[in-house]
Amino acid sequence: MVKSFGSAFTALGLIGALAACASPGTTGPRSASIFGDKVDTSNIGIATRAQAALEKGDVDTAVQLSERAVAGSPRDAGFRSLLGNAYFAAGRFASAEAAYKDSLSLLPSQPQLILKLALVTIAQDKAGEAMAQLDAARDQLDPADYGLAVALAGQPAIAVAVLDQAARNVGADARVRQNLALAHALQGDWNAARTVAAQDVPADQLDARIQQWMTFAKPARASDQVAALTGVTPAAVDPGQPVRLALAPQPQPQDSRMAAAEPAPVPVVEAAPPIVEEAAAAAPVPAPVSMQAPVEYAAMPAPAPEPVMVAAADPAPAVAVAPKPRPKRVAAKAPAAKPGLSPRAASMMHKASFPKVARGNSKSVVQLGAYNSRGFVGVAWSNFARKYPALRGYSPASARFESAKGTVYRLSVQGFASDGAARDFCASLKRAGGTCFVRSVAGDAPVRLAAL
Repeated sequence: MVKSFGSAFTALGLIGALAACASPGTTGPRSASIFGDKVDTSNIGIATRAQAALEKGDVDTAVQLSERAVAGSPRDAGFRSLLGNAYFAAGRFASAEAAYKDSLSLLPSQPQLILKLALVTIAQDKAGEAMAQLDAARDQLDPADYGLAVALAGQPAIAVAVLDQAARNVGADARVRQNLALAHALQGDWNAARTVAAQDVPADQLDARIQQWMTFAKPARASDQVAALTGVTPAAVDPGQPVRLALAPQPQPQDSRMAAAEPAPVPVVEAAPPIVEEAAAAAPVPAPVSMQAPVEYAAMPAPAPEPVMVAAADPAPAVAVAPKPRPKRVAAKAPAAKPGLSPRAASMMHKASFPKVARGNSKSVVQLGAYNSRGFVGVAWSNFARKYPALRGYSPASARFESAKGTVYRLSVQGFASDGAARDFCASLKRAGGTCFVRSVAGDAPVRLAAL
């Protein structure tokens, strides 16, 4: 079997943002938040632990924790995409398909998620359905990824047309050409496959590559090709996604028959007006970069050449020794190019999207409000985090404060790298319509939203 990018899914780049997602508030197919209706901060910790387990290769733990996160926040698109990734890594293609579809129903603008959905659909011998999924996101996918997936879906002629054009574009790399060669092979045109592959594969490795493709072109099971390309071992038994995690449809107001399908939303308790403390006017500063800025992923490094074992020479006799000739420099032999998804798609196969919480050590905090009841702090944080997404990149904290009006409970965020960074953040929050001021930490402790 061809093994092209399986290692990219295990030890490299497993934490980051989905390629199709950026920060809220922008426009276009890459602008939607990765979350569904809202962010449930009480489950981010569980999901982060699931992501860490997936990074370490502890797939069973990743599945268990991901299911917990989805159960706690059933309408969170990011958690459901993470669950799909965990199922994919476990070789549970049917379960992954269900999780990906649920995530896309909450947030359709996720082209890279559609690519993963197509792969697990192909692995279940549902090529027609996979083609429909790929065509829906064709304009948003890397042509090399689209072409390879189409070839796996049983349409090598379409794949050859797409990849041939991509290979002629300026900047086309060896991966695009090898995908084209593989598409020719899957079409049965072995002469064209050999001719294209020979552009990047050394002559002494070309026959072995063609033999691999001959085996690859006749898989015993529908899942064999996807498994070979992704390095995932198909599960012997896939029980499917638990019924309790199924995404329930939202009731429509005009349909009284569905009124009991979901509990009525709990009315938001309006917190007491915050006790505002005056702060010095901050100078205008540039708006900070969104905490969910796109992450760039480096291409997977080529494996180092294997060391050559040389037997130790016998000790030289105790006589004059002729000077040793200087060793000749031999260039390391580069590995032959292979077919595979683009580095971005490969590195994103097991990624999920969660806000990265800042860990700065500054003693400055940004206070958001003060309330006469401890219970209002959690409600206020949920409201603030939903209205101002940039707040999710910092840790919420609370402190008890004795004021002239009695005991109040302050809500703040911390984790800034410096006092200046805290002031810049507060200034940008004010420009967005919020209220805040910067002060020194005074008994502020993390807000406990839920036990993990």
